[in-house]
Amino acid sequence: MKRKRIFLACLLLIAVVSLSGCDVNARNLLNSSQEKDKFVRVEIVFTDEQKLVTYLKDLGLESDARIYVGGASTNNFYDARGNIIGAFNYQRVLYIKILPEGEGDNNRGD
Repeated sequence: MKRKRIFLACLLLIAVVSLSGCDVNARNLLNSSQEKDKFVRVEIVFTDEQKLVTYLKDLGLESDARIYVGGASTNNFYDARGNIIGAFNYQRVLYIKILPEGEGDNNRGD
C-alpha cells in the first residue's frame, strides 16, 4: 500500500512539474474539443481587383496570424471543411464582403 502511495505521489509530482514548465493553456485543452471554429463565407477583393470567395475564421486578425514590421500581416483562408488552402496579406485587401452560405459557389469570381 505504501509503494502505491509513493508511486502516485511521484506520478503527480512529475505531471505538475511537466505542465508548469510548459507554455500550456489548460483551459484551451479542455474546450478545444467542445468548441469548433466557426467559419464565415466571404469574398475578398484585393487592391489589384482580384476576387476570392473563401472562408475565414473571423474578420479580424486570427490569434495565430503574423504581423510584420511595417504593418503587413498574413492570415489564412480555408475551404468549406476548415482546411487551410492559402494565406493572404491584409495590406493588399481592398474590402471583404460577407456572403450567405449559398452565394458565390465558384472559388474565383473574376
